[in-house]
Amino acid sequence: MSVRALAATIALLLAVILSGYGWYASSEGLAPFEPSKDTWTAVFLSNGQTYFGNLYLGPGDFAQLRDVYYLLQTQVQSQDPQRPAQPQISLQRLGGEIHGPKNDMRITKQQILFYEELRPDSALVAAIVQLKLAPPAPPPARTASPSPSASASPSR
Repeated sequence: MSVRALAATIALLLAVILSGYGWYASSEGLAPFEPSKDTWTAVFLSNGQTYFGNLYLGPGDFAQLRDVYYLLQTQVQSQDPQRPAQPQISLQRLGGEIHGPKNDMRITKQQILFYEELRPDSALVAAIVQLKLAPPAPPPARTASPSPSASASPSR
C-alpha cells in the first residue's frame, strides 16, 4: 500500500470516527452541543406538570432537561377551623424523592406543549440560585428491613 493510499485511509477513518462522535454528542447533548448552564427554561408538559432546568432539544424524539427543579404545592391547615387550608408553594430540586432519580430528565418531545426561556432576573431563577448555594440536604433516613427470624421448624 502506498503512503498516499495509507494517508487517505487514515483520513477517511478519522472522518468516520469524528462524524460518529459528532452524531452521538449531538443526540446526547454533550459538548459542544450541551445546553448552557446559565440559560434556564420552563418546560410545560401535556400532563399539566412544569419543570425548570437547562433544556436541550437535540435530534431525535426526546428532549433533555438537566439540573431539574419543579414547584410543589402543599396545603397548610389553619388553627382556625373557619379558615380554609392555604396553599404553600415551594421549589424542589429533582433527586430527593423516595425513588432517588438523577437530576436529569429525558422528555418525549410530543409531551412538551411549549417552553419559555426565563430571564436571569426572574424570581424563579433567583430561587434556583439560592437553592444551589444552600448546603445539600441530608439523604432521607433508610428504614431497616426486618430480617427473618431464626425459628425452629415445627416437628411432627
